[in-house]
Amino acid sequence: MKLKEIAEISTGYSFRTKIKHHPSGETKVIQMGDVDKYEGILVEKLQTLRDFDPRNDRYFLKAGDVIMISKGYNIDAFVIPENLGRAVTINSFLVMKPDLHRILPEYLAWFLNSKRAQYFFKEMAAGTNVPNLSIKALEALEVVLPSLDEQQRIANLDTLKRREIYLHKEIAAKKEQLIDELLQQQIDKLNSK
Repeated sequence: MKLKEIAEISTGYSFRTKIKHHPSGETKVIQMGDVDKYEGILVEKLQTLRDFDPRNDRYFLKAGDVIMISKGYNIDAFVIPENLGRAVTINSFLVMKPDLHRILPEYLAWFLNSKRAQYFFKEMAAGTNVPNLSIKALEALEVVLPSLDEQQRIANLDTLKRREIYLHKEIAAKKEQLIDELLQQQIDKLNSK
């Protein structure tokens, strides 16, 4: 089944000026540096805008929407969490509003991040310097649709996999820091003699 049959696809908001963070702003903006393949949307990094009016409510994200980077070499997809609040993405993202009766957002994100889909995106991306994935190309993606129960199982396994990879990275960073400190202490001891 083609993706366009199970999800509405649009672009993020095209900001005309630089995004200026306002600490008491009510609208969060998701930019390219605010997402991580393993951690998802880095909510604490999001800029906020005050009195933001996109002139069309379609730009506001809802829990369960799936966003995907459309420009560059890392075409990753992320699910909008329940607790995000009022938010929009910049136009370097494509936004999918899945038909929840047919496909789970977490499964859709997993499918979009799968090796097969990523290969398809790399083949379809246009652009000489910076690849760009169009809505038309994304709409053409063939999506395998197992039962909702099976989709949930796949999504749960994917969540565990990403969490494990994230924890391995954290452990490696802590180990590196500990070893560096031990080596520094050793040098300091030798230096004080």
